[in-house]
Amino acid sequence: MPIYTASGQKRASGTKEHCSADPQKLATIGCALGHQVRVRLTANEYALYTVKQTPQENPDNIVRMTDTGWSRLAAVSFPCNATVDSQVVHPTYTDAYAEANSEFVERLTDNGTHVGLVAIAPHGGKIEEGTDLQAERVASVLAAKGVSSWCCKGWKQGGDAYDRWHITSTDIHEASFPLLSKIINREFSYAVAFHGFSQNKILIGGGANLALKLEIQQAIQNAIVGSGISVEIATPKSPFDGDNPNNIVNRLANGNGIQIEQSKKARTNYWQQIADAVASVYNSKI
Repeated sequence: MPIYTASGQKRASGTKEHCSADPQKLATIGCALGHQVRVRLTANEYALYTVKQTPQENPDNIVRMTDTGWSRLAAVSFPCNATVDSQVVHPTYTDAYAEANSEFVERLTDNGTHVGLVAIAPHGGKIEEGTDLQAERVASVLAAKGVSSWCCKGWKQGGDAYDRWHITSTDIHEASFPLLSKIINREFSYAVAFHGFSQNKILIGGGANLALKLEIQQAIQNAIVGSGISVEIATPKSPFDGDNPNNIVNRLANGNGIQIEQSKKARTNYWQQIADAVASVYNSKI
């Protein structure tokens, strides 16, 4: 769908990942409030956004964003002409081809019936590097039990894959991710999400109970002894507590999700040890 935004028509609220658009215009491309969309400014400038508001627009092809939202597209002046696409993930690219072409793909390992554990990494590739390897590792280690994994992987030549592809976990909508839609109503007993952040530690959060968080904390601490990386339990006031019911990891497991935020050092030097430690905790539970 073609869009147009003019000076003075930018959103005054929301994060840089959010946009607003006319509901009827969105419907013409099969999208609605809460869905993700791909906005393309030029052949090389495009990014993902979550539709957070759907006001009636006149004309109906106006899309609004904050200044920081438009900066994700390197938009330096207004008006700007762009297009909105409902295709969030590339449907056919291999990981290697997606990396070479600055693209975004979705991966699912699932036998269609397993309900014990799903390991996820919504921000793999170069978005939060190493996290997809961890989710896939957990599923591989526990393959005999049929454990599922769901990952998204994004790249951008020259850097800034995070700005192009990152969608906050509480915003992820299954209507925009075809493979996620296959498992969203499976009602897994457990779900674990691997993430990365800039702090120099590992933080265990999610909607699961404290006992499970403590088990995972202890297992990771044992696995990375001597690393100098602290492993902590997120407090309810932490911005990374991961306990929001809308967090995709909690939705997949009826609130029983674990979210693991990790420093770059942890994801680079100890990704496998951490993944194996997490797998060891769930091995006796599924």
